[in-house]
Amino acid sequence: MKKLDECNSIPDAFFAMAADHPSSIVCEQALIDPVRDSKGGARRRRKVTLGECRTRVMALSHYFRRCGIRKGDKVAIISQSRPEWMEADIAAQAAGAVVVSVYPSLLAEEIGYILFDSGAKVVVAENQEQLDKLIHLLENECRMPSTEERSQLATRVLVERIVCFEEFKVPEPHRYLSAGVERAVSYSDACATEFDPSVELHEPLVRDDLASLVYTSGTTGAAKGVIQTHGNHLSNVRQAKESRLFLDGARLVIFLPLAHSFARLMAYIGYLTPATLEFPAIVSTQSSRADPESITRDIREGSADLVPAVPRIFEKMQAGVEHKCRGSGLAARLLALTLWSAAQVYQANKSGTSAPIFARLGFWFTGFVRKKISRQLFGSKLRFAVSGGAKLQPATNEFFDSLGILVLEGYGLTETVVATNINRPESRRIGTVGPVLASDIEVRIADDGEICFRGPNVALGYFNRPAATSQSWDADGWFHTGDLGMLSDDGFLSVTGRKKELIVTSGGKKIPPDPIEQKLKLCKFVSQVMVFGDDKSYCIALICLNMNAVEIWAFKQGKTVGPSTVTEEALRREIWEHVVKVNESLASYESIKKIRILPEEFTLENGLLTPTLKVRRAQVVKRFREEIEATYASPDPY
Repeated sequence: MKKLDECNSIPDAFFAMAADHPSSIVCEQALIDPVRDSKGGARRRRKVTLGECRTRVMALSHYFRRCGIRKGDKVAIISQSRPEWMEADIAAQAAGAVVVSVYPSLLAEEIGYILFDSGAKVVVAENQEQLDKLIHLLENECRMPSTEERSQLATRVLVERIVCFEEFKVPEPHRYLSAGVERAVSYSDACATEFDPSVELHEPLVRDDLASLVYTSGTTGAAKGVIQTHGNHLSNVRQAKESRLFLDGARLVIFLPLAHSFARLMAYIGYLTPATLEFPAIVSTQSSRADPESITRDIREGSADLVPAVPRIFEKMQAGVEHKCRGSGLAARLLALTLWSAAQVYQANKSGTSAPIFARLGFWFTGFVRKKISRQLFGSKLRFAVSGGAKLQPATNEFFDSLGILVLEGYGLTETVVATNINRPESRRIGTVGPVLASDIEVRIADDGEICFRGPNVALGYFNRPAATSQSWDADGWFHTGDLGMLSDDGFLSVTGRKKELIVTSGGKKIPPDPIEQKLKLCKFVSQVMVFGDDKSYCIALICLNMNAVEIWAFKQGKTVGPSTVTEEALRREIWEHVVKVNESLASYESIKKIRILPEEFTLENGLLTPTLKVRRAQVVKRFREEIEATYASPDPY
């Protein structure tokens, strides 16, 4: 089998795999069957071989060429994760194109900026929802935010061709999509393109050629397109293999959006190495909105031994398990005993002491419950889960660890394409992101505490953004991440905060908010939190409630959960008592002087989270400016 370091491009590696193993299953996808689903049976699964995939990739690549795609042209993909996403990705690259990955959750104007900035000529859209966004962009001017290199402007987005995975309808007459040429076609029609098998399989490419543009989440300012080469991706897949986490024959579930570089790495492991991917079912052919309940079911029914996710997913899982302790029934009491005894034994083992006898007996008795929890969350064949994309709370990691569920925290950025560090099953430290994946990834901590990387996986810079590139890549090739961290003597990396998100108080004190926020989130009533203090004399905390925990609290208090719950004096006092304890570990200028419970969570839908589930701090401040000012004006701490 051709080694990854011997391949010139992603298509080169894929076609080599397909030639060597045409009958191997590259991926499986759960299928919706209303009759079968109503009876509670396991979902059927569609299996795709490398040979089948190769045929579609070749046909689609020829279709792109007939659309006028040439080396260096941009093809955008807007879709949730599914096998067709990867086929379109590899086919576009085989035609010499650069793939622009776009989150399907983005608003039309946000998509418009990415298409305009990248200059995408062809767009592969999932369904009618995404096509409607494109039609809106074709018919209306879109405001393009300013960058260092250009001023804000308003313009229409021009797209030459649209390919849809699902059935669609174009309003008639439509001057852009129906003017003289069929500009919107179905994926099945595009894959039916006839081609001469004797023609070269893919465009001649080298490892330094651009493979993809992935736009950063944009928590501040206009999103930047990260220039990722074929060599970057191939190197990182090889580095991931060298870590010995992804063995031949591994099965990985992909439910994170493939626009996310973390998910893209996992997908390339499936398509370029002897591994198999599992995709969740497509619940709606009209909308790209994810169905958490359906995804949870597909993970449970699948046979993946590796489940990659972001910290917010693990936090939601933990909250869901703890919520089931509510009530006085036998099942709730048994689960409560399971969690209590597991925590007691875990903490005793951690401190080198002996747990109370009742805790040890409870731990032994509830072993079958712990196994059931693991099966319900991750399926029956889980080896471990991987957390990436943001910092995982140590308390959440310890929660799963106490239940016998291994969660390995890793680290990486879109600019490092993607993974750089990860803990290993046999050698891990909760609270760190582990050592580097492979020896050719260099890491160092700058004098100001910033984490820096250099290696064949590190991207070239930002597309059309020379000023931003020069700020993050130095003359020696080191990428400055913007994250602050520490490196142990044996190479374990700890991420302590964001350099660019430092709070600067009116007294000139610089405070990294992330460590404080992580401590505040240890309160069972806190789901999300953002510390604020810019240009103020002290810091406050904006808090979103963990409604599962609040419901349990209300049940025990004999109260009903409703809109007035956030004003409950007793609840706010309990949260404040936790804040007081956190303050004891902080410097005076870092301490939280007041809190404000917000009426809603930070979500994708309200624009307060990025597609990678990071808090948009500037948007939170803008949305809750009145609440912030009222909190500073109030004499009460809570």
